[in-house]
Amino acid sequence: MITAVSIAVSTLANAFWFAPDPSGFGQYQILAVAMLAVMVVPVSTLGSSAARLSARRREDRLATLRLMGATPRWVRKVALVEAGLLALAGVLLGAALALPITPALALVPVAGNTLGIDRAILPPALVVVLASCVVLVALISAVASLKQVMISPLGVRMRQSAPRMHWLRLVIAALVVAGAVLVLQLTSASWGTVGITLALVLVIVSVMAVLNILGPFLVGRSAQRRLRRSDNAASLIAARTVLESPQAAWRQVSGVALASFIAVPAGSVLGFLDMVQNVSDAVTPEQIQFFGDIRTVVVAALAVSYLLVACSVGVTQAAAVMERRALYVSLDRLGMSQPVMHRSRRMAISIPLLVAAVVPAVIAAVLVIPVVGVSAVTAPLFLLTVIGCIVLGMLLVQLGVIATFPVLRRVLAAPERAL
Repeated sequence: MITAVSIAVSTLANAFWFAPDPSGFGQYQILAVAMLAVMVVPVSTLGSSAARLSARRREDRLATLRLMGATPRWVRKVALVEAGLLALAGVLLGAALALPITPALALVPVAGNTLGIDRAILPPALVVVLASCVVLVALISAVASLKQVMISPLGVRMRQSAPRMHWLRLVIAALVVAGAVLVLQLTSASWGTVGITLALVLVIVSVMAVLNILGPFLVGRSAQRRLRRSDNAASLIAARTVLESPQAAWRQVSGVALASFIAVPAGSVLGFLDMVQNVSDAVTPEQIQFFGDIRTVVVAALAVSYLLVACSVGVTQAAAVMERRALYVSLDRLGMSQPVMHRSRRMAISIPLLVAAVVPAVIAAVLVIPVVGVSAVTAPLFLLTVIGCIVLGMLLVQLGVIATFPVLRRVLAAPERAL
């Protein structure tokens, strides 16, 4: 899926990059780069999360091999070969999945004309580059997962506690957001196409990346407050589950965070363009055409972000059950009923989910506060649509938890495999 989405997004970006630009300002090149910048963090996050989850299942085996005397170099080779082969198989399946999407991409309007089949097919060289990047992300994630195995294999086997989140994460996030606001305020036409493009890429990528720094810190603090107010077994287990590893809890909802971050400026831009097009009499046909192309980019960004959320939910929730199968079996033997376990899982995901839905949306609103203000006054329906998109992302995650109830039942039905 990651490969298929990457190919589809890159195809549209490639079409915008080479679209005729009557203004000569390079506005279509800016659109192409902005589209890639918006998608690079969600796609890479999903790819690294999938690879990390796969690596997590290998940690026990690799740590056992280290404790039995295997050398770090040999373990590293085994892990990299396995991760590379799995990633390569996924790339081939993704490339095959992208073929049926081509006719739909051929109908997308760009610069006043539909793409057509010839432009809806990405050049083979770019496909190879994308495939190599996907495999590289998997290999880097595999190497990162090996660090703890190499340093402390016994800690992996004993499920050593995750480190606490440091308050410096909040300071770093505040500095990055403040710098992004400053860059956007200083950006002007005098910077030229290259300068504006670099500024947009810098702002989008840096802020979306810093969400993964700020998110775990806020999730940990929220779980601590929930723990102090716990008055039943389900809420207590939920809070403890999140505090065990705030980073792991954040990864389960990071797709919603990125989708919320994209939804706010996307809806605001759509509302602003609708207002300009309906109110102003000075809008030229070329500008109306360009507004339509902006809508295409915005809608594509929203569609891809929520598609990635839908793809990641099932994987992360099933992996979370498998990772904590020993805990669930122990609770089952202590007499806890399955409905209470299900409720604790829903409560555990609701803690990071609320943070992921609200905080990125607020940060995005701060970055584009002038556009959000105009849209709130002139086109409130678009902001209601943004809220609906955020709620949709939250529902997808909760549905993912419900859909993995059978996985938990299978784990409890075979307790000897968990202990």
